[in-house]
Amino acid sequence: MPSSLQVLWNTILGWTEQYGYHAVVPTLVADPAGVPWAWIFLMLIAGEAKLNVVIMLVYGFAILTLVDHLLYAVGYFGGRPLMAKITNRWPKIAAAMTASEDAMKGKGAWMVAWGRYLPIIGRWVGTGAALANVPYLRFAIFDAIGVGVTVLGFGATAHFIGRQIIDYPWFPQAVMGAYIFTTVATTLLVAYGIWRAKIRKAAQS
Repeated sequence: MPSSLQVLWNTILGWTEQYGYHAVVPTLVADPAGVPWAWIFLMLIAGEAKLNVVIMLVYGFAILTLVDHLLYAVGYFGGRPLMAKITNRWPKIAAAMTASEDAMKGKGAWMVAWGRYLPIIGRWVGTGAALANVPYLRFAIFDAIGVGVTVLGFGATAHFIGRQIIDYPWFPQAVMGAYIFTTVATTLLVAYGIWRAKIRKAAQS
């Protein structure tokens, strides 16, 4: 297993031992990756930690939905004045929010569902959607789709299928392959998005 994933695995184990069900919160909220590896690992070890998987899935869906809607409120009510303040104090966060907004523009509400899988900027889909003027109802619907894929799709698959194959000798190689593939794929997606944004700005100027 790649060393970065091994560190993440050990971190999730520590969170689970310390927080129990509440380990759901940091694994879903603090994970900046495109693919929710922290959540996947938590669901892999849920059985060993004696945690009820259904409770974890419901809890995870509620937490991630709440965070996305709070971030939408930040962009909707704060708008450009708040963005200017954030830029002065936390320029990296502001840059991620702006990049998330650019990802939303011209791509429809489906980007609310799938944009979360872009590394770093995907964490800010709520704020990006608000700044890009995505109507709240459309945001709520497509956010629910994205949250469902993250929490139920990745989580349930990791628990019910991953647990069956985790002891196979080829499992670490499979994880490494998936990690490398998703890292390369999401990096290319981000690079493509930046390139498209530059082309669009050049055409407007």
